[in-house]
Amino acid sequence: MNQELARAVINKLGSTGTPPEFGIETFTIGLDRYLRVVEQEYLEGILKFNLSSFKLITGNYGGGKTHFLYSVRNLAFKHNYCVAYVSLNPTECPFDKLELVYKTIATNLSAPRDTSRPIRLGERGVESVLRRWQKARLEQEDRVETLHRYLDDMPGTESSSFSNAVKGAFNCLLAEDHEGFDQVVQWLKGEDVDKDVRSRYRISERIDKATAFRMLRSLIQWVHEIGYNGLVLLFDEAERGMSISSSRDKRRALDNLRQIVDECGNSRLPGAMLFYAIPDENLLLEGSGGVYEALKQRLRSVFSGTNPVGVRINLEELGIEPVEFLRQLGQRLAEVFQAAYGIELPAEQRNRVIGLLAELAVSAYVFDISYRRLYVVGAIEAFHHLRSEPGAGFDEKDAQKLLRVTTKRLEQEGKDRVESEEF
Repeated sequence: MNQELARAVINKLGSTGTPPEFGIETFTIGLDRYLRVVEQEYLEGILKFNLSSFKLITGNYGGGKTHFLYSVRNLAFKHNYCVAYVSLNPTECPFDKLELVYKTIATNLSAPRDTSRPIRLGERGVESVLRRWQKARLEQEDRVETLHRYLDDMPGTESSSFSNAVKGAFNCLLAEDHEGFDQVVQWLKGEDVDKDVRSRYRISERIDKATAFRMLRSLIQWVHEIGYNGLVLLFDEAERGMSISSSRDKRRALDNLRQIVDECGNSRLPGAMLFYAIPDENLLLEGSGGVYEALKQRLRSVFSGTNPVGVRINLEELGIEPVEFLRQLGQRLAEVFQAAYGIELPAEQRNRVIGLLAELAVSAYVFDISYRRLYVVGAIEAFHHLRSEPGAGFDEKDAQKLLRVTTKRLEQEGKDRVESEEF
């Protein structure tokens, strides 16, 4: 890992305890038992037979769900899948409003790329995938007549409006009609466009709550048709609760989820794999009524190496004792930290910091803050102390004080975030 990237990783982890979108493989611990099965059974396996799958990811708040989703994203890119990471939240992207979910997917859609660096401007969004598609076809065949014939022979998607839109965008790029391209992309991203624009490109539908699911299926079908193995969708209920509040909205969200689970396995979602991460599965399954019972039946099986068809992946069960997990994580973080600052931390003091904080973080009870997140933030701060004062001691009292201060900071940041979302 180069110094610039390592410093960016340490800055992100040390400030919030949340993983950056890049460089996560340098400090990944304990996920191999799940990632290996996802890769072998799905990305290299059944998805290539035009099948699809759904997995439910559970783990405490700050317990590694986003890290796991980013790891899946990296594997998907490696095997020629497009990916969209979707952070669900009550204001911009609640799961009970699929039209907003579709809009976020289209905005965050990414073709396979290098994940060892931060994403660059223009590398994300349906417009980026459209440009790569057109560029790839031009490299194969630069005759306009042949390209038009390719578009004419291309199988349609479930929505003819969607098919017409992507073909229209392709033709706009061929003609270097940038204004027309932007107008079509605007529709593909779920935004309103003028009636004359829809008429010009033979788009007869709007993307709203009545058509959102069909447009999502069409997006998956198109991605598969233009040369990728499929599309991996990563839904992250990043807040402490779900992205919906009222009981009516929750039933609608759960019904949307049930429909998605039911769609997986048929030919309308070729090469698609959907992951839905949530802090507590009971937020989904506690309740009475048909939709709750239907979901319980669909989500009850446990995913493992011996049962790869299972649905639920519990990130609290990694097969490593918590203290040992944190010790291994601490060693990885120390390596990244040393790369970031071009130094070698004193081995004895570094190992003492790693061990003391691991023991204390696991035994600490902090409401709504994972011991893993607490440990990451605390360990990086301790490494900074060692860097500035290599000869300073670090005993149990120092570790306890550091974790207390870190806990208060994370709690306050969480409170501020909740209040900003509510008001």
